[in-house]
Amino acid sequence: FTAIMSSRFPSSVADQVRQASEALKRATEDGLHRHSVRLLLPLIGATELDDWPGGSRQMIEAAYPLMENILTNTGAERVSQSVLDESDGVRAIMAQATEAKDDSCAVLLPSADTIPQLQTLEKQVGDTRNLVIANPQWKRQSDFGFFGRKNKIDFAETFVPTFHCTNLIVEGQQARILRSHPGPWRVFVSEDQRGVIEWKEIGSKEFLATKPEGWNGKAANSKDGGRLFDYGQPTYQEISEMIVSQEGYRPPTVTERAAAAFTFNKDAL
Repeated sequence: FTAIMSSRFPSSVADQVRQASEALKRATEDGLHRHSVRLLLPLIGATELDDWPGGSRQMIEAAYPLMENILTNTGAERVSQSVLDESDGVRAIMAQATEAKDDSCAVLLPSADTIPQLQTLEKQVGDTRNLVIANPQWKRQSDFGFFGRKNKIDFAETFVPTFHCTNLIVEGQQARILRSHPGPWRVFVSEDQRGVIEWKEIGSKEFLATKPEGWNGKAANSKDGGRLFDYGQPTYQEISEMIVSQEGYRPPTVTERAAAAFTFNKDAL
């Protein structure tokens, strides 16, 4: 079975799950077995895609059914769960398929503190089965502390962003980043079409499969706690340049910027 790649931004929670499932299938067919999946989490009881404002335990509750559906869509017949970290409630979903060789595992919202448990879990999963981290919480090298930092960072960076969906405010506009294996990073901005929010693609950036030589030695990558290898994800500045280079672009007024920020914050509540 070959999954078909969608050309548009996910229009709903169910659509996001479908696109993530297809990306995971394609990546597995291509021989990848260490995946990072980043999802926009729905407000519990809501049906629209939103960023999630709650703490880690609430986020895990929102992420669990999405990841369970993704694993089911990719071959799981039975799933069970276990808690890896009692303090944060970090959870692992064990997925059993028809054949043991197709079993998989997903860990929800792992933190830098759970790297040792992840490394143990990876050995149990093996090299030829899928291990997925969903919405990992680390953001920079300094998150991994001092003892054994390089080993932890190297391990965290082995998880390839098979599917990635995030949102942010850039130049007073709501923007979203989408990456679905094996495609590039794609950037969308929101447009109000007669009261309906549509997502318009304004640019893309090549996906970097391997870490460039001298990554850690670059001054720009050593700021703000040290930048983790991000497989070429567009930076804030690059997204800003995509926005302002659009035909007919005009800078938003102060009022428009405030309205965009208010809407963005409201969507996250």
